[in-house]
Amino acid sequence: SSGLGAALARHYARRRCALSLFGRDEERLEETARDCRAAGAVVVSYACDLRDGCGAARQLVAADLHAPVDVLLANAGVGGARALARGAGETVEQARALVDNNLLTVINTVAPLAPRMAARGDGQIVLMGSIAGLVGLPHAPVYCAAKSAVHLYGEALRRRLHGSGVGVTVVCPGFVDTPMSASLPTARPFLWSADRAAARIAAALEKRRRVLIFPWQLRWAVAAARLLPAALVDRLIAASNVEAAA
Repeated sequence: SSGLGAALARHYARRRCALSLFGRDEERLEETARDCRAAGAVVVSYACDLRDGCGAARQLVAADLHAPVDVLLANAGVGGARALARGAGETVEQARALVDNNLLTVINTVAPLAPRMAARGDGQIVLMGSIAGLVGLPHAPVYCAAKSAVHLYGEALRRRLHGSGVGVTVVCPGFVDTPMSASLPTARPFLWSADRAAARIAAALEKRRRVLIFPWQLRWAVAAARLLPAALVDRLIAASNVEAAA
């Protein structure tokens, strides 16, 4: 209902897709739905807290019965200033909220619909990770861990669904210009607009890409971090001005 999720909804609305939109904030969800309808899409919106696994499952199955899902975008999550650690690290309460919002919401979105899509023998599941899930950042350890888990979940799920006709794409964006990332008290290098990011993701899905990492500058930085000695990477990241990732 905001940020990259809303940008993706608007992108597919312009293609006259039928959309089933989920979000916690009814007002923002309805605003996004109105924009999508104005663009020519058929839209049904579901006010739903994806942290509630049982409640989410009921609504997701209802949406699939109404209009069978062929592209499932699991995009729920929180970050920005809310993901930043203080002192020696996140509190237990903050850690639980970050895992609930960034990992369990993804699983709660995918688990009810993956078997139904596999039974139909077609579709694409898209999991929204982050470049922060590919490299440990000192100012957001739990956020990095949750996004890393999303990446591994997607990788395992892709192999689980191999041969079913259902593809799985893990998207790992860098900084995207959304209200969430705008809350960060730091610079956001190589910032992309939400519309640009949505178009890039949609293009990757058309090719059924397994993994999408952008922008290229941060993708190469992550690759370099994996090749350099850990002690050197620790010093470089600790000394950098990058305190959080999208």
